[in-house]
Amino acid sequence: MKVNATKLPRLALQEQLQSISTHCHQCQRCVTECQFLQNHGDPKRLADNYTPIDGYYLQLPFKCSLCGLCTAVCPKQLDMATMFLEMRRETVSRGAGNLRQHKGLQGYEKKGTSQRFSWYALPEGCDTVFFPGCGLPGTRPEQTMKTFARLQRSMPKVGIVLDCCTKPSHDLGKEKYFHAMFGEMKQFLLKHGIKTILVACPNCDKVFRDYGPEFETSSIYELLAASDLPKAADISETVNVHDPCVARFSSSVQDAVRSLVEKIGLNLVETEHSRDTTLCCGEGGAVGAVAPELAAGWTKKRTEEATASRTVTYCSGCAGFIGKQGPTNHILDLIFSPEAALKDKAKVSKAPLTYLNRLKIKKAIKNAVATAVSRERTFSATEETVAAGPLPRE
Repeated sequence: MKVNATKLPRLALQEQLQSISTHCHQCQRCVTECQFLQNHGDPKRLADNYTPIDGYYLQLPFKCSLCGLCTAVCPKQLDMATMFLEMRRETVSRGAGNLRQHKGLQGYEKKGTSQRFSWYALPEGCDTVFFPGCGLPGTRPEQTMKTFARLQRSMPKVGIVLDCCTKPSHDLGKEKYFHAMFGEMKQFLLKHGIKTILVACPNCDKVFRDYGPEFETSSIYELLAASDLPKAADISETVNVHDPCVARFSSSVQDAVRSLVEKIGLNLVETEHSRDTTLCCGEGGAVGAVAPELAAGWTKKRTEEATASRTVTYCSGCAGFIGKQGPTNHILDLIFSPEAALKDKAKVSKAPLTYLNRLKIKKAIKNAVATAVSRERTFSATEETVAAGPLPRE
């Protein structure tokens, strides 16, 4: 790999390296919690030794899950995940970020933003849209449609957007591409009067909160917790709640999901790591593509800590990863079909059926939702739009 030895690291990375180097006292608390840091050194050591002309350091950040547990346990609340994200962006800026192991994830994202899979349905007078994300409509189309139907009953003018927030590109360090794609979507929604985004996916939640401050972003789990749930037969089981790492500091969403668990009639016991110290399910940061042993380590540790025979989560990705190790339900499985879910018979699909499900949802919405504004997304970031950076707001 040919690297420009005279090019200085990007300013944002220099600032992150300086901050961690100055403020990290090497107490090792984060190292104790994280196999990645145990393998490669504490944050200060990595910040002090980082050099972008070394192939080792160019590839290193892609082994970090970006899960933020290090920040949660740090006495100074230092943001190491941002340092590793800036390292990823540095790798991309030097032309060394197109790893073949990430092609599958990038292809998945491109389908989500494509004309074939996207659909925007905005009724007359709509200022609020449901944004279910990519994973939920694919794995749980029935649960997705039932959620939208409940929203329609309380908000008749609610719209729906089938699209991808492009968080995969964000996390892979493809900053300019992410801003071009998310910026175009944001610009379209603002232009058509959208003020509120209702998200189902914790990853989409974080993207809209961080990069769409013009919107009011809310989790559907908070709305559902404040409403009456469908009636179910008497059920009784003890469960753990797995908080997705991207939601580790979202206490209101964490509270809402726990409230839903109790409303359903389940008993809840917490694991050693939960809420702000939750463990990554193994999917975070696409680490499984380059360091599958690290990703599997997170899943194994989470499974070993389980204090109940069943896990409930509110991320379809987490449900898939943890579900390989034992009974796991998405909270929407339990809301809409609790008896079936507790018998592990909830309707959940796997690839390639997930793609067919997303097309079926699109067709159903096109036929059922009267719209004043609709579109299939045809915008795709090119070298010119990526070079231009974030799109201006109209």
